[in-house]
Amino acid sequence: YPVLRLVLDHLGLKSAKDVREAANFATLDNVLALAKRANAVIKVSGACTLSAIPYPHDDIWDNLQRVFDAWGLDRCLWGTDWTRTYPLFPYINGVDPFRLNPRLSASDKANLMGETCARVYGWKPKSSWQQRHSKGRKD
Repeated sequence: YPVLRLVLDHLGLKSAKDVREAANFATLDNVLALAKRANAVIKVSGACTLSAIPYPHDDIWDNLQRVFDAWGLDRCLWGTDWTRTYPLFPYINGVDPFRLNPRLSASDKANLMGETCARVYGWKPKSSWQQRHSKGRKD
């Protein structure tokens, strides 16, 4: 079904807070293989729950970079997975690792933090991702 839009939630992975971070990414190669499907996009939601260390969750970035490289940031949508993550850490601790990350350029952040979502879902936000995520903050 090449015209059907598929959205893979939560990086296609399941987090387990009581195991090493590597175990959370054990099936990542399967997820990366799905990137060849041009009609599929991936939600980078709940990514910080895959970390074995507290904020800023630096141990997830090598694996996230593999996702970004395979899928392209024009097919990656960021999300907090807030309904599941709020007991684990504050909202800001799920946003700032992406918003403030020096590994991502401004255009990468724009795609990941809103533009891809707007395109995929036909969403027309009244503000940019920077306006929504930078209230009183400096990048």
